[in-house]
Amino acid sequence: MASEDRTNYVYEFTYSSAPGLREIFQCKYVRPDEALNRFRKILALTESPFDFKIIVSDETMGEESSFQVKGGSIEEMFVKFKVFLETSTGFIFEPVSEKVTEVGIEEARFESMSNYDKMQVIIYASFKHGKFSSLDVTEIYQDSFSEDLPKSTASTYLARMWNNGKGHLERYGNRSGYTYRLRTEIAEVQKETERAEEILAAIQMRVRD
Repeated sequence: MASEDRTNYVYEFTYSSAPGLREIFQCKYVRPDEALNRFRKILALTESPFDFKIIVSDETMGEESSFQVKGGSIEEMFVKFKVFLETSTGFIFEPVSEKVTEVGIEEARFESMSNYDKMQVIIYASFKHGKFSSLDVTEIYQDSFSEDLPKSTASTYLARMWNNGKGHLERYGNRSGYTYRLRTEIAEVQKETERAEEILAAIQMRVRD
């Protein structure tokens, strides 16, 4: 680490990777932007993280600041953590043009998305009409992302999405072969559909490039 990049800060990031399971990531003496970038890479390894907390300690001054985010999206959490780091350390993140910011957000969004997240994008963007099965999801997923998604994994993810309490999916059939329908009559589903279409279009352009 170059001497001009060394700081006196210790960063501790805490998040939940599952109910009752907390993960802790710590790094020392790097700049706030580097600390946030490292945390982003660590977080990308977790399927659906939630309940985030950051603690920043200044070893020279003996000061400590913390900030916690419950709920919300990962993107919103990073925006809030960035503002918190600027406030608590005085570090100013380098400004970027609006165009670069948009590209960066889409790239970071793609890199941080889990297979489960990407499957949800496929469902909201591709199955607005009629019923579908895990096999249908697998085929479109593989075509969209050029990645394999086993049918058994898609079945597990669909069951999780159906059972997450949001009520966005209806399920038909039995364990020998479930089919699902996206409840597009719900306003929240319509918003998710619009968002998913935008994300999928951006990701597909990136994958094809």
